Amino acid sequence: MKMLSRILAALLLVLAVAATAQAAQGQIEVDADITVIGTVAVMDDGVFLDDGTRLFLLIDMEDTRNEGLTVEVIGQYLVVDDMPAIRVQEMTVLEEGPSEGERQEAPANSAG
Repeated sequence: MKMLSRILAALLLVLAVAATAQAAQGQIEVDADITVIGTVAVMDDGVFLDDGTRLFLLIDMEDTRNEGLTVEVIGQYLVVDDMPAIRVQEMTVLEEGPSEGERQEAPANSAG
């Protein structure tokens, strides 16, 4: 019975380590701190920051009111499912985009 308990304990330990390793594969911290300036984009699968070169998934950011704004994001750089991501610590609005009404009127003004 002691031997069976030891085998079960060893198996549980191996399973726990494997589960931890698998969870870590989905989210890998690459660099402790990063600052990126870009435009906030809201998509079906989350809130993103477009810096003109690539899209960063913004972790811990679910507020969609910043969509279209130019912001500076400070946080931890991660790779989540092979995609660059930032765990947001601070976000500062640098430039506000046009209001919804101005966005709708702009095409009419340029055609006139």
